[in-house]
Amino acid sequence: MKKWMIVVLTVILTIGLAACSSAANLKSGAAAGEALIKMVPKASTGIVALDVQRLMTTDSVVKALQDPKNKEKLDEFVKMSGIDPAKDIYYLGGGGQGALQGAFEGGVIVSLRYDKAKLQSLIKDKAPEAKEELYEGVTVYSHIDGDKAESKTRLAFLDATHIVIGSETGVKGIIDVAKKKTESLAKNPEMMALIKRADKSGIFWGAFAIPPEAIKKGIEASPQFKALEGVTGLVLSFDNRMNGILADIKTIGGTKDQNANLASVLTGFRALGAMATGKEPAVGELLNGIAITSGADYTDVSINIPNELLDKLGQMAKSKAGEFMKPKKDAEPEEKK
Repeated sequence: MKKWMIVVLTVILTIGLAACSSAANLKSGAAAGEALIKMVPKASTGIVALDVQRLMTTDSVVKALQDPKNKEKLDEFVKMSGIDPAKDIYYLGGGGQGALQGAFEGGVIVSLRYDKAKLQSLIKDKAPEAKEELYEGVTVYSHIDGDKAESKTRLAFLDATHIVIGSETGVKGIIDVAKKKTESLAKNPEMMALIKRADKSGIFWGAFAIPPEAIKKGIEASPQFKALEGVTGLVLSFDNRMNGILADIKTIGGTKDQNANLASVLTGFRALGAMATGKEPAVGELLNGIAITSGADYTDVSINIPNELLDKLGQMAKSKAGEFMKPKKDAEPEEKK
């Protein structure tokens, strides 16, 4: 593993017993989502959040960590850092600008307990080329991802229970919010209107404002994007329930007729998918679990995958992978003329 990866993973996951760090300040679930919104800069046009505590208890993650290879890697990390990340990382999320234009500037906030002195020592040990800068009383590290001359990744110990990783603009923007130099996303009415449409109680959620010029460029590049005309935002949510997985993708904006048209186009794509995968019953069940609806200002795609279907899809994936890995038979020699 490259040393910069070791540094970043260690910094994110290492948990200490520092007296200044209290679990009472660490949140999970919807409360953590509300706290995250107040830490992201007002100018952000996108925000995502992941409830790590919930994620680490899902069957798929538990099974993945029981795999001998994964367990070996995890054990090595635990031995190196002295921590069990499944128990002590609470929430992860972040925001920024330009996510849909390919020039993202933002930062990721990790909610956890940590020993600042220990992590500083690890950075010096694993990335001696790392540089320090004091910004608004917070130490910001650069060049933590190797010897790259134009390293863009920054890292900062924001407070006793939060670490920030991202671009220079993104990390310093989050520090500015913490130091009350600038307002938070909670003061952005357009983004808050989108965020209110997201289910923040699940494992993952996100909200993005879509600039009109992005839709316009999409339509110019491909006429199929015409169905997205009028869309101004996107809201995502994902959760693992007792009976399976529930995902929801919702576009916001446009007229009732535009949304009805978008729903019709998506329904057509679903039908084409069903025709193309007719020989795979599990895929057919998956497509049948997709509900597409529309309203006055939205189009919604809801995906419900029961546990039984997840097992079928897993078995199908293993079967396909096995077939792919089989050596191909030599081609039959051509008959001599």
